[in-house]
Amino acid sequence: MRKIYAPLLTLTVLITSCTSVLDNKIESSTIESNVQQIKEKNPELDSLKLEILESLVTFNNGREAYISDLEEKMKDSEYSLEKMIAPEETFNEQRDNLFNYLKAEEISFNNLLSEIDTVNAINDRFDIEALDIYKKIDSFCIQKQKEIEEREKKAKEIKTKLNSMVDLKIISIRETERDYRDVVEVKIQMTNKTSKPIEAISFNMEITDKLGNKLATLRCRSNDRFVKSDVGYWTYERWDQSDTYKALENTKLSHISTKQEISKINHGGELISAYDNMDDLLVINYDYTTPEKLYGYCPYLEDTDELKTELEKLKEKKEKEIEKSTPIINKYQTITSKLIDFSKMFD
Repeated sequence: MRKIYAPLLTLTVLITSCTSVLDNKIESSTIESNVQQIKEKNPELDSLKLEILESLVTFNNGREAYISDLEEKMKDSEYSLEKMIAPEETFNEQRDNLFNYLKAEEISFNNLLSEIDTVNAINDRFDIEALDIYKKIDSFCIQKQKEIEEREKKAKEIKTKLNSMVDLKIISIRETERDYRDVVEVKIQMTNKTSKPIEAISFNMEITDKLGNKLATLRCRSNDRFVKSDVGYWTYERWDQSDTYKALENTKLSHISTKQEISKINHGGELISAYDNMDDLLVINYDYTTPEKLYGYCPYLEDTDELKTELEKLKEKKEKEIEKSTPIINKYQTITSKLIDFSKMFD
């Protein structure tokens, strides 16, 4: 008897030892233990695969576990995740829909994880196809960064010249009332250090406290002509300029220091400006440098730029291919997207 059944027993052991937990079908009743075994026996799994496996376990454990997991990942969030997540009945319905689909299609963990490999392969191929566009975008961004830095250098030189032409000094800060509205009135003395009259002036005054904390930046303009000196008044209302009003109310002149930055002067009829136009004032310097790996990012690229359009077309092609090649992941994403109601974010 032993001679007859021994080979069968050996074969059974061999088959069992060759079977991986990754070949198991994904089912609600066994997913937690299966995922634990997968993590233990496959420590080389990449983070994306681990993330989707763990999210399936969390989803299976119910709404409370799902919310708790989100709160852990979004500790600094100001929003109420409890309100945003679908109610218990809807949540359970969507969870059952997913696991019923996985069971009906007899989907294994290998089936699911192989789709992630497919996504990675498509992304890698896309990066190769898009490399030429990435390089062009990087070159565009480097050139743009250079232009911005050159403009800033020129503007700084002109501002230094303008600041040497006029001295600005805050001589009083007081709370008062103007047309039945509470305001903070700032009085600034402007002293001309040149031989020509100042026809108009545009400047900023940065105010800091004794600890070096920035309180406010006053943006001032005056079209009042002065030869030697003039005193200008600027008011900041409690409601219309609330940030500046709050920063300056109860502020004593002896407790602050100021830094002037003159950007434009009409000097005896000659217009001297640190900027060619108003658009230059709005440009943000992102200090762009070429990244270690190019991926088509440039903060100066507009949506209407040809390079951006070309890249978006290639991305759209990639997304369609991924969608077509990953039905399991698509099903998962479609169902989980129904769990969060962003309209309740501010409730």
